[in-house]
Amino acid sequence: MNPLTSGRSPYALVTDDDIIIRMFAREALEQAGWEVEEAENGLEACAAFKKCPPDVVLLDVMMPEMDGFQTCAALRQLPGGEHTPILIMTGLDDFESITKAYDAGATDFIVKPLNAMLLTHRIRYMVRANQVLQELRASQATLTQARDAAMEGARLKSEFLATMSHEIRTPMNGVLGMTDWLLETELTAEQLDCAQTIRSSGDSLMVIINDILDFSKIESGKLSLELLDLDLPKFVDRVLALFAERAQRKGLLLHSQIADDVPAALCGDPTRLQQILSNLLANAIKFSDRGTVSLTVDLDQRPSEQRLEFPATSYGELSSTASRISHVRFSVADNGIGIAPNAFAKLFQPFVQADGSTTRKYGGTGLGLAICKQLVELMGGHIGAESEPGAGSVFRFTVPLQQPLADNEGNKSAA
Repeated sequence: MNPLTSGRSPYALVTDDDIIIRMFAREALEQAGWEVEEAENGLEACAAFKKCPPDVVLLDVMMPEMDGFQTCAALRQLPGGEHTPILIMTGLDDFESITKAYDAGATDFIVKPLNAMLLTHRIRYMVRANQVLQELRASQATLTQARDAAMEGARLKSEFLATMSHEIRTPMNGVLGMTDWLLETELTAEQLDCAQTIRSSGDSLMVIINDILDFSKIESGKLSLELLDLDLPKFVDRVLALFAERAQRKGLLLHSQIADDVPAALCGDPTRLQQILSNLLANAIKFSDRGTVSLTVDLDQRPSEQRLEFPATSYGELSSTASRISHVRFSVADNGIGIAPNAFAKLFQPFVQADGSTTRKYGGTGLGLAICKQLVELMGGHIGAESEPGAGSVFRFTVPLQQPLADNEGNKSAA
């Protein structure tokens, strides 16, 4: 509570062994609306402070038994004294005394002989500044509590999602397994259609469950990458083959191209790279009704000062046979519905889709792109998109991948 605006009279403790100084300070402060208590020395000041903590302390330097510096330090140790403004009154206008006063815990100093107007203005400023400082400390404490509560809530949410997803996946595996067995039996056309619908719906639900599990693992920092050999051309063909039938059903052309300067042999996490590309390709096919969906792989030719670092700590086990880094860029382009400019800010946020109408028409949890972004960043890369409504989209991500040491030595030999 601010003593200058609370409606009560502010209270000052004046400590000086010179009665003339005490009387002068009392008169100046009482005329400004202050209540004043006097003390002749440091011991009396500490006793008066314990009895009733003041809003400000005026403290002389040269006093018997306890000088002003010792008294200031003692007051700072008392309950409530940590933040009370203390004004040192000194006739010693030298740098050493001023430094010593601040070291003892003084808020400010004023040089004798005292000027009544300067004294009251200085004290009013000190009290107001102290009040602002206390409000800032209180706000900081409140924000810290809110931050801690939010972090704990996020942790509990991630644990809940991971637990529930795991618990749901177990019976879902049973449903899918029994559905597969059912599809192998003799069924009428109507029964076959029902069983296939169950299987398709179950697969969709498992995708959602797995997304939530992955998202929870990444959020909690429990997901690590594997560093394995990667044959890039075979890897790209394998990923595209997963979507060939889906693209064909929609009349889309599926196309891929790898630039000549991209090394064929690399080291990375094929599973997580496939997960990122699968999300991007699935979205490209989902939101396209015509044209081509293409996957292009090339090298990101950045200046050396902008090169990405290989995040060794993200990988569970590092291969000792890898050395040089290639900055490989994957681009997935389509001729689909595109993305409105004002929706780009929401693209990679979890549980959010660019437009609510797309959720109703196309389905999805809004986790796919968020997981892509988190996985790319876990690999030490970055991801972005370009789009024009009605003209399609291009999603690009660049990740640093290692080259096998044997491949580097072969290149040196060839050179």
